[in-house]
Amino acid sequence: MNTIIENIRNDNRNSFKQLFKDYYPILCIFANKYILDEEASKDIAQEVLLTYWERRKDFADIYKVKGFLYTATRNRCLNYLKHEQIANEESYTPESFLEFENKIEDEIIRQETYLLVRKAVEELPNQMKRIVKLSMCGKKNSEIAAELSIAEGTVHALKKAAYKKLRKKLKEHFYLLFLLPASLFTV
Repeated sequence: MNTIIENIRNDNRNSFKQLFKDYYPILCIFANKYILDEEASKDIAQEVLLTYWERRKDFADIYKVKGFLYTATRNRCLNYLKHEQIANEESYTPESFLEFENKIEDEIIRQETYLLVRKAVEELPNQMKRIVKLSMCGKKNSEIAAELSIAEGTVHALKKAAYKKLRKKLKEHFYLLFLLPASLFTV
């Protein structure tokens, strides 16, 4: 990931597009947890990513980039809420805000985990990737074999090889593959 950051620092637009593709949906979800407005969340996520592009020379590694993306998104959401609060004359208590912040932190961890697992699955060879995704959607080997027009034994062997690759790639995070919702894996 630091290679992508270095490429972005060197004005590589394709690397920025990849980072945008990975983090735009995460930042949209993150923003929407604060402001509960899907369109405004999309605008905020896009603005933050574009601000990062403008300031790309300031960030040397992925950790600083992530910190900036989440902090800037949070701050823009808070500004949005402040403007909404003034318009609607609502108020937030410090206690409810602290509780909310803890939930947001959990959401960041969950989204980063989803990204890690999705990327690992996407890096599998095509046939293995399709088998894993279908399996994640709850399909049995016989159903996968019928859908892909291959032998059930082939499905079993490819699934076993795919999980072996994923276990090696994800290491201690491998178990997460079985905890994630199937909706994350479009076939």
